[in-house]
Amino acid sequence: MRSYANSELIWRGDHLALKGGRRGSPAAEIVPDDSYPGMWRIKTPDGTLSDMVNRTRARDAARSILLGILNGQEKGSGGPPMRSAA
Repeated sequence: MRSYANSELIWRGDHLALKGGRRGSPAAEIVPDDSYPGMWRIKTPDGTLSDMVNRTRARDAARSILLGILNGQEKGSGGPPMRSAA
């Protein structure tokens, strides 16, 4: 099984994906929280949203989560707790 590295991911605005943009590959994004200014959530490829974190932590956790998904780990272990999208 192929193993993906951090260096293979690229940010385009608030959207994180594999470099080269292979169609159909998983991607994650950070989205501002609706209620709390300055707080962010990570949106995974399946639409799940994380708990609120600051922007720096959101970007870091999004990398961990996406690498976990790409490398076949469950929910990208090590990321923040997740909740179902409303």
